[in-house]
Amino acid sequence: MRQLSRVCALLLAALLLLPAPARAADDGAFADVPKSHWAYENIRLAAERGLVNGMGPKTFGLGQSVTRAQYAAMLCRLMDWALLSPESGSFSDNQNKDEWYYSAVETAYAHGALLKLDDTVGANEPLPREEMAAMTVRALGFASLAGIVQDDCPFADVSTNRGYVALAYRMGFMGGVGEASFSPRTASTREQAATVLLRVYDRMRAEIACLPVESLTAGAAARAEPIVDTSGQTPLCPRAPLEHVYEAAVRAGAGGAVVLLTQPYLTESKNGAILSDRIVSDEELSVLLALDSALVSRSARYGSSYLLLSEGDDTTAVWYETEDDIAEKVALCRMLGVQTVYLE
Repeated sequence: MRQLSRVCALLLAALLLLPAPARAADDGAFADVPKSHWAYENIRLAAERGLVNGMGPKTFGLGQSVTRAQYAAMLCRLMDWALLSPESGSFSDNQNKDEWYYSAVETAYAHGALLKLDDTVGANEPLPREEMAAMTVRALGFASLAGIVQDDCPFADVSTNRGYVALAYRMGFMGGVGEASFSPRTASTREQAATVLLRVYDRMRAEIACLPVESLTAGAAARAEPIVDTSGQTPLCPRAPLEHVYEAAVRAGAGGAVVLLTQPYLTESKNGAILSDRIVSDEELSVLLALDSALVSRSARYGSSYLLLSEGDDTTAVWYETEDDIAEKVALCRMLGVQTVYLE
């Protein structure tokens, strides 16, 4: 229960640290966006919340392609990243510190939203839809998960960035242009960018409850299962990895519930063969973590922490969830539309 209280407090603090809506001086009104346009309300709200700016006085740039630099700047606002201005740019074509996008590009790159695939960034190039999906998912911190869920992409015309597109689709901020088409290389428009950002903004702030598993009604939640190797070897991860949290959240659906395993789990093995395994208390975990011989690390692959104690051929391993580990998994559930997370 103490861990549940700490995690809920951490999640509340994280929500409070999210940037507050920044009301635009002109109330988000753009002369080139008629009220009859499908994106009018999305553009108005995105501007009101400080996510997008105009191209000039009362001009949004409706119908124009959004550039890579423009979207980098939009993501900086969405994530409330402090703008960086290094002495030297990270790309050969981003060296002029007087360019309006210099700091936005460098900040997006520093936070992993932009990748350095070659020496250039192409700041003024139109942004393809698949890259919009990839930049957004990377900004949210789920790049590793994108590499695992590629087979979940429902669009037949997506051959690259499949995991990013799958997450963008499942998180509800990008859809297809037909039953099985995503049109991945089509340039995104500025109004499409505003719509995507607004959806992400709202999903990041969606309410999600964290409750003890004792309050769960039987069968009312999807369980995020651990990875346990039944061959007799040490389990890969006896806590639920991110991809299993993802699968459970998809099964639960929007408004559903997910059960997360959070109790520390200890295995004792000899030459890789498990001799015993059991759940340990938070108090016992604290004692083990305090040992000078404990090797403590975190698996970004699985989204869980672990400690190892070795003596000869004998190894004691404990997989456990820190507050940050749980917060990451709860954040993933929130982005996938889950309404309640039960901690077991």
